[in-house]
Order: sequence, then C-alpha cells, then structure tokens
Amino acid sequence: MVRHSLASAFLGLALLCAAPAFAQAPATTPSHLQAAREVMDLTGVTQSITGIYKEFEDNAPSLITTRPELKKDVDAIVAELKPEADKRAEEMAKLTAEAFARKMSEADLKGVADFFKSPLGQTYSKMRVEAMNDIVPVLQPWSVQTSNYLFDRLAQEMRKRGHTL
Repeated sequence: MVRHSLASAFLGLALLCAAPAFAQAPATTPSHLQAAREVMDLTGVTQSITGIYKEFEDNAPSLITTRPELKKDVDAIVAELKPEADKRAEEMAKLTAEAFARKMSEADLKGVADFFKSPLGQTYSKMRVEAMNDIVPVLQPWSVQTSNYLFDRLAQEMRKRGHTL
C-alpha cells in the first residue's frame, strides 16, 4: 500500500513539475482545438473522463449499505452533484484536447478523426472497448504486483550498495 502511495506521489510530483511547461505552450486556433476535441470524442478519451461521474453514481450507494434509510438523500445529493461533475469533466476534456492540439497538427488530427469515422476505425473502436473489458480485470493486480516487484528490487540493489530504505 505504501509503495502504491509512493508511486502516486511521484506521479503527482511529475505532473506538478510539468505544469509550467503546459502553461507556456503557444495558443492554438479554435479549429485546431475543435479537431483535437473531435479526436478525443471519437477515440473514447472524453468518455473516459465523463465516465467518472457514472462510476461515482454507481458506487455511492455502497457507502450506505448498512443504512438503507439514507438512500433517498444519497440519491438526491448524487443527482444534485451531476452539474458540478459535468462542469469538471468538460474542463478536463478541454485541457485534454488542448494537450493533443499542442502535440499534433490540425491536419494530422483531422486525419485521425477521418480514420475513426471510417468503417475500419469504427471496428477498431468497438474491438478496443471489448479488449479493454478483458484487460482491465488483470491490469490492476498486474500494476500492483509490478510496482511491488520494482520497489523490492530497488531495495535489494540499495542494500547491495550499503543503503537501507
């Protein structure tokens, strides 16, 4: 658990250090951002962002499994939070589109969008969702196991060099 938290802390630090670089990026045109947003929508990135509320909505009742009398209030509050969640999701989708617009030209983004609109692109998108449904259940345990292994190896190598973690 500590190792997983440590890995999360390192990721957070890396993102924090990268923030100034994102702030200094040149502005993009509205059509460039629109092309990037279309790619985000077509590739499921936007859906991943907006899916966080659905996950919250599905899991909130688990907080009150031993208190069924609270269900009405929890359901009402979850519904009241949807506009806030939608606003936050839109902000993140916009930031994501901006990041892709900084990395790819407008023409390239339009080419990617054309691919995902094509029959082959649609087949890929459908297959990707199905494949990810197969992968997700094994990804979480693999991630934890791999992280633990790497931290154990780091500790071993540090001990060889006379250090204890």
